[in-house]
Amino acid sequence: MRRLHEMPRARPRVALLLSIATLTLAGCENAGGTAPAGVGTVAGAAAGAGAGRALFGDSTTGMLIGGAVGGLAGNMTLDRRAETQRQEEAEAARDASMQRQLEFERQRALQKEEVRREIEEQRLFEQWQRERNAAS
Repeated sequence: MRRLHEMPRARPRVALLLSIATLTLAGCENAGGTAPAGVGTVAGAAAGAGAGRALFGDSTTGMLIGGAVGGLAGNMTLDRRAETQRQEEAEAARDASMQRQLEFERQRALQKEEVRREIEEQRLFEQWQRERNAAS
């Protein structure tokens, strides 16, 4: 008879713990940037341990299993996504750096060609002046 009375009270606890777990995981994911490494794993493990305790009572084994599953889920969702985003940002920074370097090299080549052209024009002008002075 006691089991019948415990079931209705256990459902709100499970719902409450699942809500906390969801909010914990949602709080770890910030929209603007990336969370520090491991936050998803830790939050998932904590939420999983809480869910394991709610589902299996005060069973240590249930909490450990829940923590392991939650940690794995947190790692797979939040930490992997954050790492992927960090890699993409690093690649974008390398691409931007390479683009700046290429633009610098292009500008340097254009300036070098402009200087060469000016030197050639100056040489031709001086040669023309010498020929004109020699003719007069």
